[in-house]
Amino acid sequence: MSDLKRKIKSLAAAHPFIWKTFKKGQEWEYDLQYERFYGRFSTTTASIREINLEFCSACNLRCRFCALDHLKPKSYMSVEVMDRVFEALLYDERFSRVRQINLHNGGETLLHPQRLDLFQRIRHHKVLFEKQKRAFPKIILLTNGMLLREKLARELLELKVLDEVGFSLDGGSPQAFEEMRVNAKWARFAENVKAFSGLRDELDPSVKTFGICIVPEPHPLNDSWMHPDFQEVARLLNSVEYRRLHDWGGQVDIGENAAVNKKGCSMLINQMVVLPTGEVTVCCNDLNGQGIIGNLREESLYQIYSGEKRMRYIKLLKEGRKDELELCRECVSF
Repeated sequence: MSDLKRKIKSLAAAHPFIWKTFKKGQEWEYDLQYERFYGRFSTTTASIREINLEFCSACNLRCRFCALDHLKPKSYMSVEVMDRVFEALLYDERFSRVRQINLHNGGETLLHPQRLDLFQRIRHHKVLFEKQKRAFPKIILLTNGMLLREKLARELLELKVLDEVGFSLDGGSPQAFEEMRVNAKWARFAENVKAFSGLRDELDPSVKTFGICIVPEPHPLNDSWMHPDFQEVARLLNSVEYRRLHDWGGQVDIGENAAVNKKGCSMLINQMVVLPTGEVTVCCNDLNGQGIIGNLREESLYQIYSGEKRMRYIKLLKEGRKDELELCRECVSF
């Protein structure tokens, strides 16, 4: 996501009328996209613009607002699964619109025991794209920052595969940060962000950094009221998106009773999520795999994209029949 889009989302989230207008605009966009890719003007080109790769389903934190089920079996993405994604993007022209790979979902990416092997494999695919004079997707890492110590930060930056690195830094003060992000330690987090920022400037200044910050009510969605130590870290980043809690597709109660929009979903149209097992789900808020539509170990990426299970989501949301989808019916935020 661009810095401008993050600022627009923060502005919209701060003003209910703007937010409703923003959501209505997404509904109109869904109608247009539907007709272009699935309706009257349909083409074999996939509507997908970005793909999430979840390296690891486990997380080292226990954030109070997160929907991740920490009791489910832990899984780690193999090189083979990741290869299937990048090979589809390189050799299947139907995925020509994909411009972004997000290295995150429910788990913490950097918990993968062979994380450097996977990043090196991304570098391998980047070279293949360059040899074919193909634009390589933007690679975006989102992390809780606790494992991004200086040695690992240097190794990742030296590979030159990352375009953006994002940090989750909720709360507005060191105390609130640790209360919201259970098991996180502010001192370690701040040290890691500062070290990464310095190394970025030294090794690869082209890498952009951003933050995603959940702001508790009644504080405004900016950093004017925040603790000076928190402000110092946040201002090291190129941009920060300030947002309220969302409901993880209806899995977390945030005190709202009805969805803002009942028709369409920009995430469904624009995104697919590949889990460590090779399973694919329709939504990045589906942290526990309730919306599985296929498995890359058994089908191609395009077969999953165009398959009956995904098309059911596409059609029912187009018709405003969200309540018939177990994954979507309770969703407030999207």
